[in-house]
Parts: sequence; structure tokens; C-alpha cells
Amino acid sequence: MSMLGILDPTIATAREQIDYAPRPRDLHGLRIGLVENTKKNAEEVLRKVAEKLEAAHAMKVEVLVHKPQRAPLKEAQVAELKGRADFAITGFGSSKTAGRSPTLLIEEPR
Repeated sequence: MSMLGILDPTIATAREQIDYAPRPRDLHGLRIGLVENTKKNAEEVLRKVAEKLEAAHAMKVEVLVHKPQRAPLKEAQVAELKGRADFAITGFGSSKTAGRSPTLLIEEPR
């Protein structure tokens, strides 16, 4: 007989300190990496976001990697992103959006 572990969400856990990547001073001309997770419409949504960034900030998609759902990126994919992109956008999709084109609005900072 195997035992199931139960997670009690009311128990406090230690927080891990995260060092965030430095933010660029200027968005102009940055290289975009896209991480698509093979869900329905994920790549379409990522490409629409990239189109908006390309138009607004002269950015360019340099690399698109495909990863299986619920799986981490492979080391080779991480290396490709690090070597060819200034930042990466991870995507997701849903069957709820099937048949509809995503409409995205990216606002300029004020």
C-alpha cells in the first residue's frame, strides 16, 4: 500500500531569494526568443506579440523553440536562447481560443 502526500497550503514555507535579470535601458532592436509549448494556438499568439514588438521597437525574432507541454526546456534549447536572444517570451495556448485570431494591444510606456 502506498501513501499519498498531502500538501497543507496553510503551512508557511521558506521563501527563496530570486535575482532578476537586469532590465534593458532601451527596447530598440532587441532580439526576441519565443518559447512555444505546443498547446493549441500558442505559436500564433507568440508571433502576434512579436509582430507588435517588431513594429513598435524594431525588435526581431531570432529564435523559436518548441517544448513539450509540462516539460522543461532542454539544455540545448536554453543555450540557443542565451546565445541568440536578448529576452524570451514563453507562450501558452488553449482550445478555448480555437478559431479566433488573438487581438493584442501593447501600450507604450507613459
